[in-house]
Amino acid sequence: MLYGFVKDLVRFKGMIFELARRDYQQQNQGSYLGFVWNYLQPLLYIGVLYGVFTLGFRQGAVLDGLPFGLYLLSGMVCWLYFAANLSSITGVISAYSFLVKKVDFRLSVLPFVKLLGSLLPHVVLIALLLVLASLSGYPPGVHSLQLLYYYLCMAALLIGLGWITSSTSLFVKDIRNAVGIVTQFGLWLTPIFWSIAQVPQQYQWIAKLNPVYYLVTGYRDSITGSHYFWQRPEEGLIFWSITLLLLALGTMVYRRLKPHFAEVV
Repeated sequence: MLYGFVKDLVRFKGMIFELARRDYQQQNQGSYLGFVWNYLQPLLYIGVLYGVFTLGFRQGAVLDGLPFGLYLLSGMVCWLYFAANLSSITGVISAYSFLVKKVDFRLSVLPFVKLLGSLLPHVVLIALLLVLASLSGYPPGVHSLQLLYYYLCMAALLIGLGWITSSTSLFVKDIRNAVGIVTQFGLWLTPIFWSIAQVPQQYQWIAKLNPVYYLVTGYRDSITGSHYFWQRPEEGLIFWSITLLLLALGTMVYRRLKPHFAEVV
């Protein structure tokens, strides 16, 4: 299915971009500021966290050799995109129910529509973070190009998870609530506010089983130039093992449930 998925992305690229454009335009539609909220909400959220933890509780603190504010923000930008998209992808088939009975369309590409529709605000946040990092003494360089690799990693993980959650949520409505709870707890179980170095070495492998750990650490490495991705082979192996397993499981779940989608949407 993975090869077929890539073929479908190419085949339906025109429709995918159109759906993504509409999805972007419809976000916060009807409000006075409209799409401006797509940028304002994460900026305000990150700004509050930065103010509370950097200027308040942890003023002047350093974590893993980085200013705590930069350490926090580089992880938070990654997490916000992941959590928001996991939530939206979970309901993507319901949101595009009019396509379920459309014969000449692959519903499996819908998670990618959500990823694409929310990409521009994510890119803007990354650009602002790179400016902040530069002002903090960590200018962009070759290492910054790794952001593309880690974004593709995140997309693969979200698509695998999305095939599972979007398919099952049609039949078990509690899945959406469960995803919300997981993302709330996941924020604190991922090294965004804390460092894995603070965990006793014999238990660090547990933290590394969280695939978002690899993404958050990768974003941080790319923004600050701490490491290149090939310098983290163990974490990379764990991440891709879990992600490929989720993609395989997502394929099976999607194929098993797809014939029944029209009965429940």
